[in-house]
Amino acid sequence: MLICDQTRDLHFYLGTHRGSWLTTAPIDVSLFISHRVLRKYKRLPPPPHWPFWRSGIPLRHVAIDSGAFTELSLYHEFVTTPEEYLAALARYDDELTVLDWAAPQDWMCEPWMLAKTGLTVAEHQRRTVANFVQLTELWPEFSDAECPVMPVLQGWTVDDYLACVALYEEHGVHLAQDFEIVGVGSVCRRQATMEIGDIFRTLAQLDLPLHGFGVKLAGLRRYGRYLVTSDSMAWSYAGRRTPTQCGSTRHKSEANCQTFALAWRDRVEEVAAEAKREIGQPDQIDLFPAPARSAKERTRQLVQQAKAVQPSRESQLDLFAAA
Repeated sequence: MLICDQTRDLHFYLGTHRGSWLTTAPIDVSLFISHRVLRKYKRLPPPPHWPFWRSGIPLRHVAIDSGAFTELSLYHEFVTTPEEYLAALARYDDELTVLDWAAPQDWMCEPWMLAKTGLTVAEHQRRTVANFVQLTELWPEFSDAECPVMPVLQGWTVDDYLACVALYEEHGVHLAQDFEIVGVGSVCRRQATMEIGDIFRTLAQLDLPLHGFGVKLAGLRRYGRYLVTSDSMAWSYAGRRTPTQCGSTRHKSEANCQTFALAWRDRVEEVAAEAKREIGQPDQIDLFPAPARSAKERTRQLVQQAKAVQPSRESQLDLFAAA
C-alpha cells in the first residue's frame, strides 16, 4: 500500500524569490522560500492578519530551501556553515506563523554538478546524510522546538536512491517510520522521463512520504500520484517569456508577478488532483519491467550490507569533517 493514497492530497508549496509574499500572498497559499532570500531580512515580513491573529484564522504554511543548489553551483561547496544555517532556521521558526519543514544542505547528483565539485555520486550522498545528521544533532543548541530539517534522498539512478535509503538506515535514520516528509533531489531537470517516474514509484513503495523538488506540470502528470508534497517556481521561468497579462504597468514580463504565479498554482493543483485520482490505475511505466516491484527486497539487502560494515570512530569523524 502506497502512503500517498487518495486520503492524503498533495500539498503544494508555491516557490518564490520574493520575501514580501509572506505578507501579500493569500493566506491559504503555502510558500517555498530560500534561506538566501530570507537571510537578508532583519525581521521577516509579517503574515496577513498580523498582529491580529485569532483562533480559527488560518495561518500561512512555509517551507525553507537551504539554497544548496545555488551555493554548490557558484562555489562548488557550502559557504554557509551548518551553525549559521541552524541559527537562521531557529529565527525563521520563531517569526513565521507555521514553518512546516526545511531542506538540509544536501548535495545534488546531476552529472554537471558532479563535474563542478569533482566528486562522485556516492560522495555527494555521504555528505548529504552527514549534513542531515549533523544538523539534527546541533539543533538543540539553537532551539527547544522540534527540528524542522527533513531528510533528502540524493542519487541519479534507481539503485543510487535505494543506496541512499540504506545509508540513512546505517546512521540510524529511519525514513518511513520517523519523518512526515522525505525529499527527493536531483530530479527537476529530467522529470518528464520514464526513469524519474520509476524512481518515485520505487521510493513510494517503500512507504516513504515523498516531497518532489521543483516539480513542473509534466512531472506531476507522470509521478504526482506518488507525492505527498511538492514545490516549484517554474512560473517565474515561464513568466520571463510572457508579456504582461495582468494589466499592470509596472512590469514588462510576468517573471515576478504574483497574479501570474497564483494562476499557475491553480493549474498545478488541478493537475495534482487529477494525478491523485489515477492512483491504482496502470501508467506507462507499468508497460515495462520495472525494478519497483523488488524495491523493498533490494533496499533490505542494501541495509544489511551497510550494517555488516560498521564504520570506525575515525571514519565517523571523517564523515562530518567532509560535510
